[in-house]
Amino acid sequence: MAAESYDNPPSYDAATEGALNVPAKDVKQSEPQSQQQQSSPPVMHAGPSYVPAGYPSPTVYHYVNPVTQEHVASLLPPDHPEMICLQSGQHLTETNFGILGILAAVIWFPLGIGLCLLDRRVKCKRCGHVIDGGVCS
Repeated sequence: MAAESYDNPPSYDAATEGALNVPAKDVKQSEPQSQQQQSSPPVMHAGPSYVPAGYPSPTVYHYVNPVTQEHVASLLPPDHPEMICLQSGQHLTETNFGILGILAAVIWFPLGIGLCLLDRRVKCKRCGHVIDGGVCS
């Protein structure tokens, strides 16, 4: 009989009904039906999600990336800093050097400059996006 159950599995409906404490055809009951219904949780069916009438649906804005010509759909409005950077195609960069890099540049002058460049962080002034983070970031 074990070979028959592998060759002929139950249908999807029968398997999911078994998961909701409704016995499938091949499953033997160990409890009477009345006791099983009393202990089973209420059955919830999937359906559309409820949206209260007082809440408006979110506005979706559509953009085109000027660098890659890729279509971007976003919930951010056009005046948001991230969308301004996307529309212009470039970030306004600002470079910050870490204190360890500056100390290394002063103490070990010729080689410390390289360590100072490793400990830098480049980010956009407008949207705050980190473009290039160093080793210590």
